[in-house]
Amino acid sequence: MKAEMVMIGTVAICCANVLCLEKIMKEAPNSSALVLIVNYILIIGETLLRKPSTLSSPSVPLSNYLIITVLNFSHSLLNNMALAYNVDMPTVLIIRSGSILANMAVSIVAFRRSYPISKYLSVTMVTVGIVMATLASAEEKKREESEEGYGRWLIGMGMLIYSLFASSVMGVFQEKLFAKFGRDVKEEALFYSHFLGLPNFIFQWSALIASVGEFSASPPLEMIPGVPRLWALLVLNLALQNIGLRGIYWLLSEWSSLAVTMVTTVRKFISLLLSIFLFSNPFTSSHWIGSVLVMVGSGLFALPEKKKEEKTE
Repeated sequence: MKAEMVMIGTVAICCANVLCLEKIMKEAPNSSALVLIVNYILIIGETLLRKPSTLSSPSVPLSNYLIITVLNFSHSLLNNMALAYNVDMPTVLIIRSGSILANMAVSIVAFRRSYPISKYLSVTMVTVGIVMATLASAEEKKREESEEGYGRWLIGMGMLIYSLFASSVMGVFQEKLFAKFGRDVKEEALFYSHFLGLPNFIFQWSALIASVGEFSASPPLEMIPGVPRLWALLVLNLALQNIGLRGIYWLLSEWSSLAVTMVTTVRKFISLLLSIFLFSNPFTSSHWIGSVLVMVGSGLFALPEKKKEEKTE
């Protein structure tokens, strides 16, 4: 019963986190860098509080983290920045659900892996669903936006696609890192992939200063006078994200990875529905068909095989 309650709570919290981020990005479209740096500081600070020696005595040469650091920073920044380029949250959620497509493609190239035919069929469903939803969004943007607005949407979609594959490539480098140094360095890798990424924010300095001013000038909360609403939303977003991640990790320790994958798939679909209805995001029949194909394909991909699921040639 405890696991079921944690599952329901985790789904609710993760959905609230997505909606909170969408609310922030709608009110402050250019705040991606600020949202990201605060998240970086939270992860770095939390790690140092738990294990201060992480900074003074790393067990892995720092050069091994450089590529992971660049990929982590770029994919995280562009993932949120796409929302400022006329890409709505439902489209972002659908594209992000294509991670199994990107992971499979990168694994085939990097590790020469092969998969059962059922996995290829599942990924085909996801791919068709993403293409349908993307083409539907493109048609919508062409009809509603100016040529400049449509161009910005194309840039935003490019950011999402890069982010999708950058995340998968980063996973390959992490997998190789853990194979070489062991999985005990997982927390250290998380810390340094963020700590070493801090200098990248120098290039976002002007955007950071502008966002700080915008957040500070936002209207105060009615329930807490004097507290700017955008700062409160940012704190809430980070708190929900942290609690949601802990819930996912707890479920992974209690349930199979299949069950947790199903939970995250349901969470994405609920987030999609809430974003459509609460923020009045346009969603056509092609979007619906595409999103269902993506979610069903993702669920089928997680189903275990009777034989060995993957093999290396």
